[in-house]
Amino acid sequence: MTQELLDRVKRRIDPTDEIGAEIEDQLWDIIGDVKAQLKVKLGGVEAVPDDLAYIVVAVSVKQYNRIGSEGAASHTVEGETLSWSDNPFAEFEKDITSWLDAYHRRRPCIKFI
Repeated sequence: MTQELLDRVKRRIDPTDEIGAEIEDQLWDIIGDVKAQLKVKLGGVEAVPDDLAYIVVAVSVKQYNRIGSEGAASHTVEGETLSWSDNPFAEFEKDITSWLDAYHRRRPCIKFI
């Protein structure tokens, strides 16, 4: 699944598929970091579920586009202002919560009475 994630991120960043090895290395790092962060948000699962791979792709693209502006809340150039959330997963919180709810319903548990 990891190569597929890289390919999807690359297509979003540069649909002409002319990404060099240096940028590809950056993307591998970003994807690895995003997957690690998402696994923590999912309660420490072993791997990011296929159902949530789109989050890894979207957040990886956001993180790549933010290179050079890490730590900044906003950036203005010639009247154009860009602003970023402190939490790159913010727009996916409902999806993460829904997945966690479904995951906990599927997990077998033992109850002592």
